[in-house]
Amino acid sequence: MRKQIKNIVYEEFSKLMEAIEADFKINYDRKVNNFLLSQMDAQITANMVFVSSFESKSGFAIEACAKRIARLRFGEENVPSIVNPRGLKHDIDPDTVSNQIVVTDVDTFNGDLRGQIAAFRANNEAKGRGRDRVESRVTQESIKEYLLPLADEYRTTKIYSKPVDLAFYDGTDWNICELKAGGDLDSSNAPSNVEKLLTIYVDMGIDNCKAYFATLYNKDGEGNVWKGAVKKHLNYPSMFLIGSALWNKILPEEISFNDFTRIYKEALDEIGLNERIKIMIKKCLGV
Repeated sequence: MRKQIKNIVYEEFSKLMEAIEADFKINYDRKVNNFLLSQMDAQITANMVFVSSFESKSGFAIEACAKRIARLRFGEENVPSIVNPRGLKHDIDPDTVSNQIVVTDVDTFNGDLRGQIAAFRANNEAKGRGRDRVESRVTQESIKEYLLPLADEYRTTKIYSKPVDLAFYDGTDWNICELKAGGDLDSSNAPSNVEKLLTIYVDMGIDNCKAYFATLYNKDGEGNVWKGAVKKHLNYPSMFLIGSALWNKILPEEISFNDFTRIYKEALDEIGLNERIKIMIKKCLGV
């Protein structure tokens, strides 16, 4: 199992490095032409370009890892490309789906439906601070009580599809995740991300479904309380899978989160990540 996980990380991050190497010079030249950065040393600028490129592209690589690792634990049939828990008839070719989509007969683009979801979120926001803090009332129980009935109300004879970051069936429940790297969203983006997740929940239209805002790592440090704007809009911690909580939920049971971080490091060592970064930067700088 360790070998399979290492192979997954190796494959996805090898593709990531190839993508970064392919457009590194172009991205560097764009930064050089930015007069705001013109006073910086070329080496510093090149380092900044790599970090920016790695952060923007690595999310897709690690998301792909998460989906493939979840399949090791739950089986490919329970982490499908086409998520269709109600067995709706459709003509979508699985080979044309690169990530995951939810198939639904709920009018997912209906303005009234979106308005009701937005109102539910806004009317149940967290309030106060410290001892007076009242957490968001958007819980697994409340979405089942107030949002799930909307699936029947807005059901149609048409078939729609909606992308989902990660969806898997754990043998009891379907779990749908809005997946972010560290989840450091600002206050203006948090509501729309939450409403996107809640819309997908309605699209699923089933009793045994749980919705989570998930992050690939804890930006505040593993083991620390995660802080983020999304906590205003979803009940914390019941609606969250932060860092190790996510990985422990999808990793094979014999592989711990600490095991995974070691496997990840081993895979990147085999890729030669650090050496390739140095070569890429030197080549760009003509050193």
